[in-house]
Amino acid sequence: MDNAESKTSCQIERIGEVIEVQASFTLILINGKSIEVPKNKVAEGIALGDLVVWTGNFWSKKIDTKG
Repeated sequence: MDNAESKTSCQIERIGEVIEVQASFTLILINGKSIEVPKNKVAEGIALGDLVVWTGNFWSKKIDTKG
């Protein structure tokens, strides 16, 4: 039996804050460490101060689901 759901594994959500945006990279602060992320791994429209989350392929803006 091939069940795609059974092949998933538990993941920790990685959340960071954008602290610098340059032409070729974005600097993201994650757990007190800054990580230089290539521009092709960051979703378009990300700006300084945005909270971002790792999707498994790239960093995208974190959407607040509360409320």
